[in-house]
Amino acid sequence: MTESKSGISSLIDVKADSQEALAISQFVQRKILLRLFLGWLFLSFTIGGIVLWLEISRFQQFVHTLALEESAVLSGESSYDLEQLDSPTYQHLTDLAQQLVKRNFLVVELYDINKQLKIEAFRPGQKTTEQWINSHRHRFPKRGDFFQEFHLIQDKLLLVILVPIKGPQHAVMGYFEGIYQVDQKTRNSIKDELFHTLLLITISITFTTLLMYPILLMLNRELTKLSTDLLTGNLELMNVMGCAIAERDSDTNSHNYRVTFYALRLGETIGLRHENILNLITGAFLHDVGKIGIRDPILLKPGKLTPQEFEIMKTHVTLGVDILKQSSWLRGACDVAHFHHEKYDGSGYPEGLKGEEIPLNARIFAIADVFDALTSKRPYKESWTVHDAIAELERDSGSHFDPRLLRIFVSIAPALYQQVTNIKENQMIALVKRCISRYFLATATGTQSPNHKP
Repeated sequence: MTESKSGISSLIDVKADSQEALAISQFVQRKILLRLFLGWLFLSFTIGGIVLWLEISRFQQFVHTLALEESAVLSGESSYDLEQLDSPTYQHLTDLAQQLVKRNFLVVELYDINKQLKIEAFRPGQKTTEQWINSHRHRFPKRGDFFQEFHLIQDKLLLVILVPIKGPQHAVMGYFEGIYQVDQKTRNSIKDELFHTLLLITISITFTTLLMYPILLMLNRELTKLSTDLLTGNLELMNVMGCAIAERDSDTNSHNYRVTFYALRLGETIGLRHENILNLITGAFLHDVGKIGIRDPILLKPGKLTPQEFEIMKTHVTLGVDILKQSSWLRGACDVAHFHHEKYDGSGYPEGLKGEEIPLNARIFAIADVFDALTSKRPYKESWTVHDAIAELERDSGSHFDPRLLRIFVSIAPALYQQVTNIKENQMIALVKRCISRYFLATATGTQSPNHKP
């Protein structure tokens, strides 16, 4: 019956691991797709905007060229003195202006050097257009420069141009001003060309983005594999150090796993932040790492320590902190290693902290550590029942332990104890490894998710 339960438990664990791996894989793929989409959006707007600006500039130059070619008929009449026009000359210039308004110009005007209007022609019905333009009237250029300005009025694309008329010595003789209307055929051609250009760019960016997806996915898998391998190595190193400490202290390594499990579940229950849970896990595994520096006659003494020996034993917390600080990956464990012997009423060591002065992770671990010590069989004592262990913890509520944390732990302790004692030791160790590896794997892959239980 026990073997059957173990088999079912193993199947459930394998299924849970598979679901966890699938969930992480899907999360990573969604993350890559989201970033690719944002990249596609950014490139489309950026490159599309630049191309749009360049194309509009090109089309403006194109329209400007068309307008100049037509206006050359009149603006090239530089041999006339616009200040003193006789009747034949006036009629000739007026006829030329009328020819322009029959083409694409709506309004044509000639000004003399003093900027006085001399000749004017406009297409019938377009006087209002000129009046609207006049309300936004430009200034004549100071140095005889060319001027142009685009307007969109009543769905008509208009170009206002002002061309200096220069004489034989390149002296300004007057000004030609016209309102040029871009014909519908030219406008449609411009729109079609602009649309096709932007469409081609969008398709190119989309194709490039889709091409990058499998490449990024492959690179991400390689990076995740490297991160996972590094994580596995770190976890194995942490486990080896925990085993070494347990062997040195004549303890069993299963204590490290059970106490880590109890502390982890209590941290999850109170909603401890992901980063703090990682530090709690490493601290629980390596809380007594400083005992490596305690001499055997004191560490392994079967009887009660003398006051002098106890003072030496207490230095294991500072020794542990010195060891853990050597590694950036283990530095977060210092709170547990340094303060797990502090008591809520301030009677603990090494700093004599009290209440919430004691780091939260250390207060959590203190409860888990004592609970496991009471419920575990040791060479010098039998294991206590869960009921008796909880009663003992409650007697020290407010003196040794944080009352709030203890109340929460008491509510979950029986179920946690059953979970780790109803299976074989190797299964318990495998269970705890899965619990803790998920947190570190989530950090390595950037898939931090809400706390959950297998």
